[in-house]
Amino acid sequence: MSANATVPDATGGPTFAEIFGPVFWGFCVSLILGGVSALQGYLYFTRYNDKFLVRAVAAMMLVLDFTSMALICQSMYYYMLPHFGSFAPLGAVTSELNVECLISAVITFTSQMYFVYQLYMVKSAGMTAAVMKALIIVFGMVGLSGAIGCVAMMFMYPHSIFTNRNHVFAVLAGIAKGFGAAADIIATIAMCMFLKSADTGIKRTSSMLKALMHLVINRGILVTAAQILLLITFFATAGHLYWLAVHINTTKLYVNTFFGMLNARTSLQERYATGHMSLSGETTAYSQRLVAAAIPASPKTAAHEKFGELDTQNYAMGAIRVTTSSTVADI
Repeated sequence: MSANATVPDATGGPTFAEIFGPVFWGFCVSLILGGVSALQGYLYFTRYNDKFLVRAVAAMMLVLDFTSMALICQSMYYYMLPHFGSFAPLGAVTSELNVECLISAVITFTSQMYFVYQLYMVKSAGMTAAVMKALIIVFGMVGLSGAIGCVAMMFMYPHSIFTNRNHVFAVLAGIAKGFGAAADIIATIAMCMFLKSADTGIKRTSSMLKALMHLVINRGILVTAAQILLLITFFATAGHLYWLAVHINTTKLYVNTFFGMLNARTSLQERYATGHMSLSGETTAYSQRLVAAAIPASPKTAAHEKFGELDTQNYAMGAIRVTTSSTVADI
């Protein structure tokens, strides 16, 4: 973004409203998404009793999201209120916004690695599965590295972010968002492939797998579209702050889709938990691992693993039980 792009002149440069208008409306949307995150988090922690690691990651995501929201509020106050009508604040990026960018990178990376964890729980064999998991990790780490590099440049050259954009900062931002989008695309394709391969042709199992695929695809479309839109606005509209409006909402989308996947178990349980499904065959056992990985179940006690009994006191909302000749899986 050039200096002339943010400072109005006599020839009819952009006004204060034209520069900050998109950021203001993006901020309004982020407040709504922040409220949705709070609701999603409340529903998750009051309904489910997952493994400690999953609950710890969920708690971290929620805390980081609230912290990000507070930092965005402070930054919007600084840019729009104390110096209303002046473009002087755009001369430097605030420390709060720098920290928010780092939090955004951590949330994005955590969400992507949680998909790797789900794929790992599937324990699918074959070179394709291994390559896809490796690509998600590599692309996610490259994207995180690019984002950390962006934050470092923002701290080192705060006066070359909004105006007279630093070239290295622009390159690192492109790497962060480009590889982030690539990791999300691969994660979505990988999970859909594994779920598709588990289809046994039995109506109830197929319906459940299709529902899971819809969740995965919708999540992938949302976050990938946000990353691509951020890339486009960052490079194609350098004379405005459209990219900043998209950026402050991308983090919220990752948090909301993360909790949305976890909380989707309630509707799936209500839809498919009527009765027990007695299936057989190795393919069905593989299907169970895929479904359990995509939507993790509440932990079982040793007695449950031994006798295969379902105790509703130890399950937050009950579970869908799929029984084969050799395996009992609580979904």
